[in-house]
Amino acid sequence: MTAAEEGKLSLRGVAREMWRVYKSHWRFLVPAAVIILLPQSIADGILEGFDVEHIRTLVDVATLGVALLTAMVNLIGQAVYAGLTAAAVVDWRAGRPLPPTRTLIRSMPIGRLILLDVVVTIGAAIGFVLLVIPALIFLTYVAASAPVMKLEHLGVRDAMRRSVELVRGRARQVFVIVAGAFLVTELAVQAIAAPFSGAVVLVIVNLIGEAIFQPIEGLAVAIVAIRLLELHGEAPTPDVMAEALVGEQD
Repeated sequence: MTAAEEGKLSLRGVAREMWRVYKSHWRFLVPAAVIILLPQSIADGILEGFDVEHIRTLVDVATLGVALLTAMVNLIGQAVYAGLTAAAVVDWRAGRPLPPTRTLIRSMPIGRLILLDVVVTIGAAIGFVLLVIPALIFLTYVAASAPVMKLEHLGVRDAMRRSVELVRGRARQVFVIVAGAFLVTELAVQAIAAPFSGAVVLVIVNLIGEAIFQPIEGLAVAIVAIRLLELHGEAPTPDVMAEALVGEQD
């Protein structure tokens, strides 16, 4: 059942579709998460394995350096994975097998997706400095930016503007769904890692947790974006969306 048929953006409807896509494409989504999100897992493991309250030794400096480097690399990973989860949703809806991963990655506007991540991160940081509420409002209204950038071949500014247009009037539902998926993902990964200690062990445990649960967050955002397009009567057919995924080179 599509969002247009349901008449609203429902948490239950998004969760149901998310589970179906996950169940259908987990053999693609989980290994992709392992490969693409490895730098983030390394950074998390190192930072959890070392207690750095003050920079006193070369080990502290090296730890912070690795964290900064992997944070930069992670922007690329998150951008690529956002595109892969969108592909999983679109091709599942179209009843098509996923194209080869190399084809999907080659067709992604990775540069623009990374720039979008940077802009959104800076905007959220400014919002959190001012007050928490402005940051949450900002993140809600730009939640659909990455999927619509890929689906409609938009630039960073246009993708953010388009997301605001789509979310307007349904911000509460979007916030509940996207924030809920984020909390489920983060809490589940933290719960898995909590009993363990040591940098190497934490890297492995974090990687397993991210691989299993990270698709939830990506799929939720992609499904919300597509359902918003449907609610506005502006969604292409599933076949047209599937063609759009591999029809652009960055």
